[in-house]
Amino acid sequence: MAAEAKLKLNIPRTILVGLAFFTISIFWQAYDTLMPLYLTDFGLNYSQYSIVMIMDNVLALVLLPFMGILSDRFPMKWRNKFGRRIPFIVCGSILAAVTFMLLNLGHSQRNFALMISMTAFVLVFMCLYRTPAVALMPDVTPKPIRSPANAVINIMGLVGGLIFLILSMFLRGKADNWILFSIIVFLMVASSVIMAVKVDENKMAEEKAELLRRLGIDEDENDEVKEKVSTRAVLRTLSRGQLTSLFLILASVFLWYMAYNSLTTHFSVFSQEILGMDFELPLIVAQVSAACMFIPSVFLGKRIGRKFTVLIGVVLMVIGLAFGTVLIFSTTQTAVIKAAMYPVFIFVGAGWATINVHSFVMSVELATEETTGAYTGLYYAFAMGAQATTPFFAGLCMDYITPRALLPYALTFAALAFVTMSFVRHGNARPAETVPAEEPDSCDKEQNNLPAD
Repeated sequence: MAAEAKLKLNIPRTILVGLAFFTISIFWQAYDTLMPLYLTDFGLNYSQYSIVMIMDNVLALVLLPFMGILSDRFPMKWRNKFGRRIPFIVCGSILAAVTFMLLNLGHSQRNFALMISMTAFVLVFMCLYRTPAVALMPDVTPKPIRSPANAVINIMGLVGGLIFLILSMFLRGKADNWILFSIIVFLMVASSVIMAVKVDENKMAEEKAELLRRLGIDEDENDEVKEKVSTRAVLRTLSRGQLTSLFLILASVFLWYMAYNSLTTHFSVFSQEILGMDFELPLIVAQVSAACMFIPSVFLGKRIGRKFTVLIGVVLMVIGLAFGTVLIFSTTQTAVIKAAMYPVFIFVGAGWATINVHSFVMSVELATEETTGAYTGLYYAFAMGAQATTPFFAGLCMDYITPRALLPYALTFAALAFVTMSFVRHGNARPAETVPAEEPDSCDKEQNNLPAD
């Protein structure tokens, strides 16, 4: 354990890298909560506005894996000068910020065509840099300390979401939301400029490689994958057990996003029209609860393994959603249901944080430097696949069964995610200095406390 003990997370550097996720999170928190309200202003019901809300996820299904591979294969003459992720991050975030302002212009002028066309542009620009932004952290961070790095990155995302929600409490609806949008756009542009100036991607990657060489750690578990290849070719390099676990992880990602994204898409309208309350405070409670769980979930992952930590997170989500489901169908007292939303989101937020610290890292654990973008794109393809379908199906349930079906709908998919995750056998980081190079799978199974295949 001596070599692993010398790997210390560079927190200031990780915060700089996390600025990309900060801009992503502040944008999506704003988009997911404001856009449904904007669309209902044009008379759309739950399932109708859900069709618009899945546009970003449909685009992401196509573009995110492509952008991951494209940044992996970024031409060397440009990579040597700018890096392979930073150009996508800077250009994408600035273009998205500008078109986001134009989206608000369409709403303020009640011009549906302008708003929808700008929505399409802003979503394409967000896809331009989302996968490279997420892939940047593994590029510059050794595998054994990626979970704590991911916790820092997720905290940056929470900060972005909280900033928007707090601003929204005071500024939403004022001056046609121009002040609110201006602050969001400023933060997105400022963050991208800071990254362009302060993040030397190539230098960080070289320092990571030098540190690993000095400690005698070889983190490329699949040595045969040394060239940039397609996702299909990458998957062929995995053993049957590894491939099964990877797709079980991805299936779990799909299912818990089916649960969580149904809430994030519909809660702003649900809370105002069904509960008669503003949406910001319950979501702030969820964000704070998540923030409190990020660091403990890192230590928990080291103690009991990533898989079982993720399962605990799923159970927390199930508890919160089950409590809300029982209560929302057992009483007609609106005041009681309103009060119940806070413990519901405490559990959901804590569970979501516990899941997210480890789930992405588990998905890219089998990647090499050359294939991180491909694995990242695969992860987001499944996540976006869920987000491309769940708003519409949840909207149908709310339109044709009852608007209160939102919570049991989310509960069903969270419970299914627990089932699929229970069968995962790979994905824990292994102490590289203690693992024989010729037996890459044995320690992985030991870390999960599971028998060999």
